[in-house]
Amino acid sequence: MKKEKLFKWKGLLFACMWIVSIGLFAQNITVTGTVTDANNEPVIGATVRVKGSSSGTVTDLDGNYSISLSTPPEDIVFIFTYVGYITQEIRYEGQDRLDVQLEEDTQALDEVVVVGYGTQRRVNLTGAVESVSGSVLENRPITNIGQGLQGVVPNLNITMNNGGAPGASSNFNIRGTTSLNGGSPLVLVDNVQMDPNLVNPDDIESISVLKDAASAAIYGARAAYGVILITTKKGKIGQKPTIQFSTTAYWQQPALSFHNVNSMEFLTMKDLAYQNSGGSGHYYHEAIYDYAERYFNGTYDSPVFFDASIDPYKYQYVGNTDWWNELYKTSFSSIYNASINGGNDKTTYYASLGMNDQGGILKAADDKYRKYNANINVSTNITDWLNVSAKIMHTYTDEEHPTGGTTAMNPTAYSGLSAYSGMMKNDLSPLMPVKHPDGNYAGQGSYTNPVAIQAQGGNAIYKQNDLWMTGAVMLTPLKGLIINADYTWNYYGKATSQHVRNFYDYTAVPGTENYYPWTNPSSITLTNDDDYYYALNTFAEYSFSLAGENTHNFKVMAGYNQEMKTTKYHFTGRKNLIDNNNPSINLATGEIATSGSESQWAINGIFSRVNYDYKGRYLLEMNGRYDGSSKFAKGQRYQFFPSVSGAWRISEETFWEPLKNGWDNMKIRLSYGSLGNQVVGDLGNFPYLASYGVNTQYGYLLNGSLPVAVSAPGLISPSFTWETVDQIDVGFDASFLRNRLTATFDWYRRNTKDMLTAGQALPAVLGTSVPNENAADMKTLGWELSLGWRDRLSSGFNYYIKGVLSDYQSTITKFANPTGLLSQYYVGRKVGEIWGYVSNGLYQTDAEADAGHDQSYLYSGRWGAGDVKYEDLNGDGKINIGSNTLSDPGDRKIIGNNTPRYAYGITAGFDYKGMDFEMFWQGIGKRDYMPGGSSFWGFTSEWDTPLKTALDYWTEDNKDAYFARPNWNNGGNRQTSTRYLQDASYIRLKNVTLGYSLPQSVVSQYKIQRVRFFIQGENLLTFTSLIKSFDPETIDNMVYPISKKVSIGLNLTF
Repeated sequence: MKKEKLFKWKGLLFACMWIVSIGLFAQNITVTGTVTDANNEPVIGATVRVKGSSSGTVTDLDGNYSISLSTPPEDIVFIFTYVGYITQEIRYEGQDRLDVQLEEDTQALDEVVVVGYGTQRRVNLTGAVESVSGSVLENRPITNIGQGLQGVVPNLNITMNNGGAPGASSNFNIRGTTSLNGGSPLVLVDNVQMDPNLVNPDDIESISVLKDAASAAIYGARAAYGVILITTKKGKIGQKPTIQFSTTAYWQQPALSFHNVNSMEFLTMKDLAYQNSGGSGHYYHEAIYDYAERYFNGTYDSPVFFDASIDPYKYQYVGNTDWWNELYKTSFSSIYNASINGGNDKTTYYASLGMNDQGGILKAADDKYRKYNANINVSTNITDWLNVSAKIMHTYTDEEHPTGGTTAMNPTAYSGLSAYSGMMKNDLSPLMPVKHPDGNYAGQGSYTNPVAIQAQGGNAIYKQNDLWMTGAVMLTPLKGLIINADYTWNYYGKATSQHVRNFYDYTAVPGTENYYPWTNPSSITLTNDDDYYYALNTFAEYSFSLAGENTHNFKVMAGYNQEMKTTKYHFTGRKNLIDNNNPSINLATGEIATSGSESQWAINGIFSRVNYDYKGRYLLEMNGRYDGSSKFAKGQRYQFFPSVSGAWRISEETFWEPLKNGWDNMKIRLSYGSLGNQVVGDLGNFPYLASYGVNTQYGYLLNGSLPVAVSAPGLISPSFTWETVDQIDVGFDASFLRNRLTATFDWYRRNTKDMLTAGQALPAVLGTSVPNENAADMKTLGWELSLGWRDRLSSGFNYYIKGVLSDYQSTITKFANPTGLLSQYYVGRKVGEIWGYVSNGLYQTDAEADAGHDQSYLYSGRWGAGDVKYEDLNGDGKINIGSNTLSDPGDRKIIGNNTPRYAYGITAGFDYKGMDFEMFWQGIGKRDYMPGGSSFWGFTSEWDTPLKTALDYWTEDNKDAYFARPNWNNGGNRQTSTRYLQDASYIRLKNVTLGYSLPQSVVSQYKIQRVRFFIQGENLLTFTSLIKSFDPETIDNMVYPISKKVSIGLNLTF
């Protein structure tokens, strides 16, 4: 026992001595050294630290450092870092001096960028190509990639199809106005044309935007307005299985709110509008004003109803309803994503599942969108020269919205549901309550209560299935030779069920305490879309060098592409359901309406590309594609599209060496290309054929039935062919200060020729419309700039900021308008021009109006105090439009342009000791907008309800008002003019994120690689001069409101 105790004491004493000796030894360790670059120049401010500890220092003006250590020698690893250089880790082996030479980090230059049918090093790009990592989309509360790319890429312009509606898809545009017939970029996912709105943002590895014609020419007829290449994630050779899981929960509500006037403001303003429009006294019976005032002042605590015989043709109840608050709410949504990826020495794999459950902000309706994604991507090396891969991607969406009370024969959702389209009707007067005291919805004849529409009007359900299957083979039989072949099959199905219910608004019956219902016909419509798509790509690429490696370097590629799509459509609808709760064609008694169609299109082409560089200094690329499209007649179907681009890496010249210390890289680019556009307006798949119009239920009853009617076709131009697009691009790429500062600039000119428009006017005796011809041209000039700064401080604090800015303008250079009518395009017209009058303020007295210019063309009634005063530009004493031509525009001139100019985005962020922060601002620097409708003017008829923004109107007590005196007859006050032209520029905080990752020492003991928590906001702040009844991002106030969102989330990596 004594020996045991003695042994324990000896062990304890030995341990103490060992600890003390280590401490004494550590105190004596001091390491010095010098950090230099490849030219043996000192690196000033380089960080030197000990891995796993807080010990660290920075180099001085001579690149020297000195660091004292308190770590056991066998555990010391030095880390040397400096922005623009590759980080080095060196284990301490007992030396007192450690000199290190850092190598320049050329990762930015060596970055591989996806281009048409292949990849290239960024340094070798000769065209205008922008690449974005999929990380910009991670964890964002978005349903499609467009929402995450707004403002990220210069001159990639993105708008939402239906504002902020659940599941709203994105529209893409590259470099501004494309054609008078419209035109959008070709979007390819893993080299296959696909709807990007259905792709899970979490599955995306990278996105390349091919902007100029030279970069896009390899895709021919569909790439006239640019290409967006989306690459999905894959496994990596030799990578251990990695499991990732992320979840985001978010709450959303309208980003901006627009409230109607209250009941007292409404009555006052309506009386003035009534009197200024020729009436006298009050618009309503005096009892309504008495009830309204007492209700407004709190005498009554619920809407007041009274004998409708007092005023049987107007309101029989008085309330104070704020319809915005009744229509919209805060909703909850969630996103879940899980994936696994990895690989051994032969096989790689990636598999993922995703769910996006988005709730809508409509308060009384079933308004939601759910998207489910599944993705499998497997690749294996059968031999050293043969690789086989397969990919399956499936997307299923389930979407539900209120129908808006539409009929079975016109299945358009959301009619009357927008805060604006509904709020401007007299049934949305603040006097009208949402419900009667008995719980029934209030209404007024055929003017329907929008809350009733949401709650009882029925619903539209959309179910989409999108299945993609791709098989590919890659052979490398010889050094430098790669042969690829892939085949893709796609099925897309969309089933729509639209149910319009009988719903009831109850209106007071004059002289009684009863109410009568107003309703609409019930109906059910079923629509099925089935699309089948096939694509075959096969191409070979051969790389070789002459006169020694890296001297004359060539890469030659040639291939073949073939695609075909078949579209089938079927529609069935029937009115008058027997049971409102059982929407079925068999349970309806009305006439059955049916229609259907089937169509196809196909395209094929051969393509080639040659890349050449001399010592990585002089770069040349030539592309060519010979394309054929089924959308044109024989003799017009095939066309050749060539392009050429070159670049000079001037920073690789010997004379640039003195500048290298501050100006690291400089490349000048020049490109030209010609492309065709096969998508010419909304003309279907056979625009060269005259087609008969068929109506299965003609509008007139003949012999007791509705016969099928056939209408004569219009004329087709025999020379109908492609629109062509020529584009020239000049740009440069540069980096400074050890690649901390980067800059890219491009200027371009795009000529769109042979646009399809109405041809020369023909005699009326012809008896039909003028055929469309390739008769118009347009020129677009633009530029884009990208600047970025990224740095790391000695403390380990990483920060960055990036800004993008772009602009464009389009001008008509050819158009058949010999008389120069302003109501049509004309040569020299800039797209987006706004013609209007010049306003000189408001008349302040009737006498001033009587003595003013003759404005009777605009309004034949009497002009008076509070009306708009216009300037007589042509000096004839009359205010009018003249002959509405360029030579005689009357008193109008160009007062603005609604093209969005100077689009920009600013991203800034940092990460430090596990914490990360990023904010992203997006906006438009210049845009003019001329609003209209009662959401702006207030009263355009006696049935309107103004918004709060319309309250600044002229009265004797408010002569410095913005709006003219209320008057629903005088449309002359509501002319397009300089007074009411709006500045629609804005800046919006699109996203702000704060995250924290738990220390590796904490999570590793649970076999977890990463645990990150984050909080995020979307559209939280908006700054604009635009009047507050419009959202500057959507401009159109008849769409679903954009939402602001607050989210929390979690990322796990195992």
